[in-house]
Amino acid sequence: MTVRTRPGVVVTGQITRQGARPSPPVPASASDAAASPVAHAHRLSGQGRYHEAEQVLLKALAADPASVPVRRALSVVFLALARHREALSVLRPLVQERPDDELVLLNHATALFKLDQLHEAHMALEDLVRRFPANVQARVNLASIHLNNLRDPAQALAVLLPAGSAPHAGLQFGLGCVYGRLGDFERALPHYERALAIQPGHAESLSNYLFSLHYRWPLDLDRVREVSRLHGRALQADAVRRSLACPPAPARAVGRRLRVGLLSADLRQHPVGHFLETVLDALRQREVDLFAYANQAPGAVVPPRIRAAFAQWRDILNETDQRVAESIAVDDLDVLLDLSGHTTGNRPGVLVRRPARRQVSWLGYFGTTGLPFIDAVIADPHCVPAQEARFFSERVLYMPHSRLCLTPPENAPEVVPEPPMAALPWITFGCFQNASKINDPVLALWRRVLDAVPASVLRLQNSRFEEEQQLLRMRERLRAAGIDLRRVFMAGNLPREHYLGQYAEVDVLLDTFPYPGGTTTAEAIWMGVPTLSLATPGMLGRQGQAMLDNVGLGDWVARSEDGYVAKAAALAADRPVAVARLRALRQHLRETARTSPLFDAETFAAELERLLRDFCAN
Repeated sequence: MTVRTRPGVVVTGQITRQGARPSPPVPASASDAAASPVAHAHRLSGQGRYHEAEQVLLKALAADPASVPVRRALSVVFLALARHREALSVLRPLVQERPDDELVLLNHATALFKLDQLHEAHMALEDLVRRFPANVQARVNLASIHLNNLRDPAQALAVLLPAGSAPHAGLQFGLGCVYGRLGDFERALPHYERALAIQPGHAESLSNYLFSLHYRWPLDLDRVREVSRLHGRALQADAVRRSLACPPAPARAVGRRLRVGLLSADLRQHPVGHFLETVLDALRQREVDLFAYANQAPGAVVPPRIRAAFAQWRDILNETDQRVAESIAVDDLDVLLDLSGHTTGNRPGVLVRRPARRQVSWLGYFGTTGLPFIDAVIADPHCVPAQEARFFSERVLYMPHSRLCLTPPENAPEVVPEPPMAALPWITFGCFQNASKINDPVLALWRRVLDAVPASVLRLQNSRFEEEQQLLRMRERLRAAGIDLRRVFMAGNLPREHYLGQYAEVDVLLDTFPYPGGTTTAEAIWMGVPTLSLATPGMLGRQGQAMLDNVGLGDWVARSEDGYVAKAAALAADRPVAVARLRALRQHLRETARTSPLFDAETFAAELERLLRDFCAN
């Protein structure tokens, strides 16, 4: 499913969704009276023990209130603890006292950003890069603003390229993010590789690298497994070296009520939320107590049914990994479900501490995490046939029908009974997926479809097309693929209730590969529109097949590119038959879907509870 497209991830350099990650303090010289407490605090910070570091520094500050090294180090600790106002109160006078101190200026800009003073942060970073062009971290932070806040990847690239060869993990990661945002994964991947070579435990680079591999065609599942395991071990080794990793808690007999935690950045209005809402509502009415660890911004829109489903809700965005792990341990879970995997907002630093007896990957990620501290992954027989379980480092737990269950969209319009081709002289193919999924092999196949069906047009719609650079780039790529732009209509995003109405303008959706649709395919089913999907190996590659099989649309699944073209061409071969077929789907598909495993939340929740109980009991 499309949950988090990694090209849209923030550029870490220390402005991130997970909270501030300030640059480490520069150790004081041996001659400085505060050198010892600063060094001690630095060691504690390296172990994630920021509260202890704070106490050390406050004691030193009481002894010497004017000490610059102590105040600098204290500002770093405050930022790491997401106490941005306190950090800013320390940094403002330091900026006046030390106007040429690069570390102070950098962390001052970070504090401004975290307090939503975006203009001031932007100006501070621009000035810092102008005055200190060799400060790589300042470039990375400035590029983050251009990429994620100003939505200007070209300017972000211009900021980073002058330092492009620097052996700096954050810089290489940032370059990968920019190229990924532009849909150029072949150029993004080497930068993630360089970041990992520089810093093997660089979790963001690992996640983006693995995520980006899933956009390559053909997808190499052996490589994904090996890279996942290799760098998963590196993360574990780093945690052991820093005394962070803990063994799993002792097993216990599962009580009458199952205690289940969900760790996610997407417990909100988001594709993950769309696949959770009714399932959580059904689970809470069973013998299950739910605990939320929400790594999302405080202003995120949380549907009432999601919030009400949890016995305990913890907002953890600004909490340290150690504090979050301690909270999870106190909640004494039977199982913790990680819904992020290698997607934006993930918290491997929490999981590596082993706060729960069982830790399971589900929903928000679509393959092996490769993380030794993830015990299992939830799949279904459609998307992970038994012979492909070998591609997972985790144990594969099988739901009987589907690993996903979509909440029927609220305020969805009624299905328009007639397909467009009933009144128009052409067939309208469509794709409403993220533009990053539309790779060159996909465009080449679509060109074959359009050639095979001369009386056809293509409708592309997604939020990326609101960015002029993205729109122009897609037009260039369509032209390079030999597709006549006069046959293509492109549109930006719409509010969900209006966007759902756009399915009435499409006869058939054309799926992408190897990263197919998830939410868009399920929503199309609800709106009575089939998706022509190409089944490819892997949990992700068969995602479209799994959804279509579960609602009785297996005949819309192609097993080869030639088969994909043939199924599309069949629509034009006998138009009256095709119109009747599509009309029948529009009349009956929503009701069929409503009671299918893809939408029946009560049955899905019962099966999920049984699965988790059996796993915990073993």
